[in-house]
Amino acid sequence: MGSRRFARTPSLPLFETGLPCVAPPLPPAQAGMPLGERRFLVLHGESLAAERPAVWALRFSPLVGIWREEGLVIETTGLPDPEPELLIRVRRAFAAAGAPARGLLGGAPAALAAMLRAGLRSQVLAPDQEAAALPRLPVTALALPEAMIPALHRLGLRDVAALEAQPRGPLARRFGQLIAEELAALRGRLVPFTPVRPPPRHLQSREYLSPLCTAPGLERAIGALIERLCAGLLESGEGVRALRLLAFRGDGSWQELRQGLGQASRAPAHLRRLMDRRIEELQPELGFEKMSLAAETTEALHARQSGLPGEEAEPEALSELLDRLEQRLTIWRLAPRASHWPERAVRRADAFAPVAETMAAPRPLRLLRRPVPVKATALLPDAPPLQLTLGRRVERVVSAEGPERLEPEWWRPPQERPPRDYYRVQLASGARWWVCRRGEAGPGAQWFVHGYLA
Repeated sequence: MGSRRFARTPSLPLFETGLPCVAPPLPPAQAGMPLGERRFLVLHGESLAAERPAVWALRFSPLVGIWREEGLVIETTGLPDPEPELLIRVRRAFAAAGAPARGLLGGAPAALAAMLRAGLRSQVLAPDQEAAALPRLPVTALALPEAMIPALHRLGLRDVAALEAQPRGPLARRFGQLIAEELAALRGRLVPFTPVRPPPRHLQSREYLSPLCTAPGLERAIGALIERLCAGLLESGEGVRALRLLAFRGDGSWQELRQGLGQASRAPAHLRRLMDRRIEELQPELGFEKMSLAAETTEALHARQSGLPGEEAEPEALSELLDRLEQRLTIWRLAPRASHWPERAVRRADAFAPVAETMAAPRPLRLLRRPVPVKATALLPDAPPLQLTLGRRVERVVSAEGPERLEPEWWRPPQERPPRDYYRVQLASGARWWVCRRGEAGPGAQWFVHGYLA
């Protein structure tokens, strides 16, 4: 994919982050953690509630989503940077990309978004600070319909403390469930949001003090990410089926490459060969400041015992070859289809899909695109041919096998195709042809060469 940009501004130097660091993936148990132990950063700013700035924000965390069409929500749980430094770095990066934003870092995204609407300055909130600020929030800062606010004011309900002091039953009968749901979200119930990219189980990222601009530098950087990614896959007993590379520039643009595999793999050498061929698609411009490599799709992959030198090639060798060929060609394989007619008996299938074995009669590997008409001479009308004439060329048949009779398929009109008799014949010249007699044996029968046998 080409580069994308969410702000048409000149590239500015980003906030210096120190030595290159590796951002570890989110812990597997992250999704089941209590909300009180998870931390989020909510950003409000002009035109932030869109896919492009959300994807660019993946340089800070693997889990980023659009929050209620107001801004972005970024999960920061488990990130290595101290929270105050992370908040400063994120805001400076967005400002350098031409999209200044205000942000609050705390425990409940709904509460952080309400505080931003109320005008609270950017800061990191501890749990006790967040709990103390909630009762003072005005109802105008909540995610409620505008028509509901005057009715709440007429009842003297002007802040969260007044709303929480009211019995839930009367409020629900008059205003519905919106108020109860918003109060629950303010106190910690996580409001569902859709991540801009599903968070991967395995992710490796690295920031660079000197932006990457050259092909050798990109090759080394991607190779290092692949080594660490494969180490994590080996530890978890998995293999990758689809890789996703995100390369971020400092001006709010990025590039995204996806690489699929026919079978799950965690062999660093194989993955490096695949990605090295894609480096020429990257357009660094002023350089990539961060790169992330994710195992987008994984499968269980158990360890296998290697064979002795000189033994049959490993089963993965064919899959790796097809992966490399697929980068340059469109590859497919033949799969059987429920028909005896040669032109309908096979179909194109995915090169990696399992194909059922069949016990079909010996036939050519490939049929002629157009059967070639020939003249045949036989002792009897229904006997194998003794001589075939192709134009001015006369071929004597020394042996023949057949016939293989094909009747019209019952689900098709009988008049559509007459019956056929196929013969495997060997000529005096040594060639082997697959010839067909169409129609009933007799003067009106027609003969064709439908393919050449190996």
